[in-house]
Amino acid sequence: MRCVLVLMCAGIASATFVADVSLALTLTLVSVGVLLFSLLLIELLRVTGFIRLVVCGLLLVSLGACWHLNWADNRLSERLPESLEGETLQVEGVVIGLPERSLIAQQFQFEILRAPSGFFPRKVMLNYYGGSTVLPGQYWRFAVRLNRPHGFSNPGGFDYEAWLFQRGISARGYVRDSASNEQIESPPGGLGFSPLVWLHSLRYSLKIKLQRMLAGYRYGGLLIALLLGDKSAISQDSWKLFTATGSNHLFVISGLHIGMISGIAFWLALIVGKLVGIGRLLPAQKFAAFFALVAAFLYALLAGFSLPTQRAFIMIAVLICGVFWNARYQISFRLLFAVFVVLLVNPLAIVSSGFWLSFIAVAALLAFAGVSQASVRVEQIEVSLGEKLTLAAQYFVRPQLVVFIALAVPLIFFTQQLSLLGPLVNIIAIPVVGLFIVPLCFASLIVGFVYEPAGILLFAVAHAAISLLVRFMEFLVEWGSSSFQLQVAQPSSWTVLALFFAVLLLLLPKGVCRKSLAIPLLLCVLPIPERLRSSADEKNILRVHVIDVGQGLAVIVQTRRHALLYDTGANLGPDFNIGSAVVVPTLRSLDIHVLDAVVVSHGDNDHAGGLRGIEPNIRIERLISNQQGLSAQHPTQLCAATDSWIWDGVEFRFLHSGRHYSSENNNSCVLQIRSKVGSVLLPGDIEREAEADLARHYAGELASQLLVAPHHGSQSSSSYAFLKRVEPDYVIFSAGYRNSFSHPHEKVVARYGEFETKALITAETGMISFEFGGEFDADGAQDDEMIRPREFRKQNSRYWH
Repeated sequence: MRCVLVLMCAGIASATFVADVSLALTLTLVSVGVLLFSLLLIELLRVTGFIRLVVCGLLLVSLGACWHLNWADNRLSERLPESLEGETLQVEGVVIGLPERSLIAQQFQFEILRAPSGFFPRKVMLNYYGGSTVLPGQYWRFAVRLNRPHGFSNPGGFDYEAWLFQRGISARGYVRDSASNEQIESPPGGLGFSPLVWLHSLRYSLKIKLQRMLAGYRYGGLLIALLLGDKSAISQDSWKLFTATGSNHLFVISGLHIGMISGIAFWLALIVGKLVGIGRLLPAQKFAAFFALVAAFLYALLAGFSLPTQRAFIMIAVLICGVFWNARYQISFRLLFAVFVVLLVNPLAIVSSGFWLSFIAVAALLAFAGVSQASVRVEQIEVSLGEKLTLAAQYFVRPQLVVFIALAVPLIFFTQQLSLLGPLVNIIAIPVVGLFIVPLCFASLIVGFVYEPAGILLFAVAHAAISLLVRFMEFLVEWGSSSFQLQVAQPSSWTVLALFFAVLLLLLPKGVCRKSLAIPLLLCVLPIPERLRSSADEKNILRVHVIDVGQGLAVIVQTRRHALLYDTGANLGPDFNIGSAVVVPTLRSLDIHVLDAVVVSHGDNDHAGGLRGIEPNIRIERLISNQQGLSAQHPTQLCAATDSWIWDGVEFRFLHSGRHYSSENNNSCVLQIRSKVGSVLLPGDIEREAEADLARHYAGELASQLLVAPHHGSQSSSSYAFLKRVEPDYVIFSAGYRNSFSHPHEKVVARYGEFETKALITAETGMISFEFGGEFDADGAQDDEMIRPREFRKQNSRYWH
């Protein structure tokens, strides 16, 4: 049976690599038909052995893939048609989830129940800039403009499109300022009671009550997150602290918390059941298991029954339910069955880091528990008190180390970093949060409904405990500085596989196999000496990566031993900075941990705003800009006063017209990079006036094979005089998907076409990488292909993109 589950799960997982669902679904259905016919022939001919097993295995894999593809096809059919993108639509529906409020807008999920366009029922994500407060459970009539789901596409980055797809969100957009916007009293279409609407209304009411009871508490947002799963009040500084200490999972409702609440409910129900003599009616364990399951379900509901809590509840339910029908299924079967059920409900869960972290942690703990129990039975002899304490400490500390080792590989794969403080922090934080703070928060909330001052007093105790815990983590981070934060490049598939087997060897009990076999597997993660790396990459002397940062700019330039960042993307608010959220993960995925230079072309937010998110995370040797007024931690050199320099045979120089312009855009630092195999021009946001002066001053020296379009392809830039001097083979437009500026302008794109320049837009291609290289023959002639572009979105295309 376990083989059946593994094969079905493998089939479901295989469909995540599909780019065209319709074609793949057709081929899979044909495969299922052929395999069923083959199996029928095998049964008629009474064929046994290997062939029959292979056909059955392939059939199970195909059925799993078919289930996933059919689910994906249904979801794709719900997406906003391209013909409705950017159109004003009149819709009626209900607000679901807990709205998040920023400085300028409210963001919330909205279920469209009626729309003249026919785009209903659908779930969308909206931004509302109006003055009214939008509450969960309210029915509204809105005039909206929607776009299809779209996110940044870069190595090491968060796949926002997959996140939206899993949650069934068909479009994103905003509410237009219109006289037709109004709250309506009754559901559109005369719909009756909706459990989902009632649930989110209840959660909002609880949130308001909690905010009132926790008013004035510094870490009140953490307590609300632990009760309701609402993370909107947790600051970015807190998240940085939790990341540095490997404790992120403790401050969101996760399988750990639901499991602990379920376990506490089981224990309390068992005690109560024995006190009232429940065993005369039904087994006490079944009675306790029922209440444990109910407690897990209610906690998941309190968190909005989001996908992570659904996954946690399913896992716990499968592990508990065996008690009801006296089934003694092996724990490995139960865990596999939980994985299977989770993938049936949401086949795309397999691309989520939470899916892997949850199941790997549980599997490691269960495997460890089996080993430890066996050792207890063998060593159950009279021991001294000191030995008992040592033994107890081992069984308390060792699980944390097991989980840390087991999760090291997925954490490195998904985040390219690993906190070595994790085991020490979790040894203390897990019991404090799971066994003290969370139960106390529930008790405080319940007591608060009976007598609010008593509830507030209990919350004060919980807040004092979480304050002490945060101070302890801050002390560890200050003490350890950054030496306990391991950062690595995005590992290859072979590296991940080798690390997986190395971890497996380390976790297996003694006597199963030699632990020393893990040593050669661990050698694969050692850094390659720079001499070997440079000789292997001798052909590629220059790499340029234009990152997909939406409406903004960030370009990474690499020589063999140096790295430069030109512009940093935007700061989109207190909770989202492009520098830390997009640029830093991309740098880490490229194994860049030190930037020899950062150039901020000018002070506009879409070019300079991300610097604040980059500085705390990446070491910067030199900061260069067109002004001294940058709010940065590093001293700023002026590009106008910076001489040219050479890295590994590649020349970097700033181009100046000798004038100072009234326009900040025209004062952008213009950087030209020249090598024996090609040149790159990064002009910032310069416009026609500065372009004309540069064309006159430098003439043919402007010639470059690669040009990042000035001002994102605005009509005010890319003049004929400038393009005649540059004559690029490639032009990159760094612009956001369906941005409000209409960048790049169609006339500008057509102008580049007249110069036979190949145009690429980051919103369509994701990060664009160019490798300048090739070999020179004995006569000094170059290769035909000296510039090789790669489009990240195309290379990593999936059906939800």
